[in-house]
Amino acid sequence: MDLSIAVISYNTRDLLLACLQSVRDRTAGVAYEVIVVDNASRDGSVEAVRERFPQVAVIANTENVGFAKACNQAATVSSGRYILLLNSDTVMQAGTLRTMTACLEQHLDIGAVSCLQRDEQGRVLQSCFPFPSLRDHVRHSEDLPVVVRWLAGAVPPMECTVSQDVEWANGACLMIRAALFKRLGGLDERFFMYFEDVDLCRRLRQLGYRIRHVADAEVVHLLGRSSLTSRNRLNEQWELSRIRYVEKHFAQPRRLLMKAWIVLGVLRKLLAAACSHAVDRRQQMKTLKAMLRRIRLGEDDAGLAHLCQAGLRG
Repeated sequence: MDLSIAVISYNTRDLLLACLQSVRDRTAGVAYEVIVVDNASRDGSVEAVRERFPQVAVIANTENVGFAKACNQAATVSSGRYILLLNSDTVMQAGTLRTMTACLEQHLDIGAVSCLQRDEQGRVLQSCFPFPSLRDHVRHSEDLPVVVRWLAGAVPPMECTVSQDVEWANGACLMIRAALFKRLGGLDERFFMYFEDVDLCRRLRQLGYRIRHVADAEVVHLLGRSSLTSRNRLNEQWELSRIRYVEKHFAQPRRLLMKAWIVLGVLRKLLAAACSHAVDRRQQMKTLKAMLRRIRLGEDDAGLAHLCQAGLRG
């Protein structure tokens, strides 16, 4: 088996079926298996996949365990030499998987490979990035004066239409050597969603492997279609994952500076929530206060994780 394709789905029935159909119709020259991990969807996703694609292995979770843990579940039962993490809101293009597997076969020092992503209109999506840094956050902060952001220096976005080594690529379509994935213990399950792909690429690079972006392989990424939950919930989860990433990978004093930066952002959101008339205003404030406590304590807070994930599980 060349490739094990892990597709994680949460209430994305139609997108998931279209994704699986595109893989079946447009993949040749690769011996592959597909493993769908469904995070307790209520839209009939599991039944639809089993009916339309009986050859696909399905793991049906009884709750939403998050993206990282679901990927690890797929990896546990996989048999391919490579593992592809694939979003259910993607549409595979012809030759993509053959090109990506060939890259790994030909370059043993490459640990993971990504491909070009386009939206429905054919526009190139930014999918490769430098690792997060304090300066990076200064550049993109709308809370700081323009002159401060200018002093931090402008860095042009990576040209994704050119094949190149990158620091990290997003997990919407990311292929990894299975042996390396298992050596690293898979994705870090403390990241319920967001930053798990950044963390994985960083750990691969720490082992001395390259992350390669291959521009002559493509998927269509229907960005945002799979996120049907509250935008506030997604933002809260992103913030929690960012805190975890900073604590895991930033050394002092950058860690302290970055956490202070995050505190200021959370305080601004807390003030905005207090002044708003949103129906979930109290819930937002409760979560933001818990986030401040989490930053101060510097340790995982199960209560905060539950608050952030509640809207994503339900």
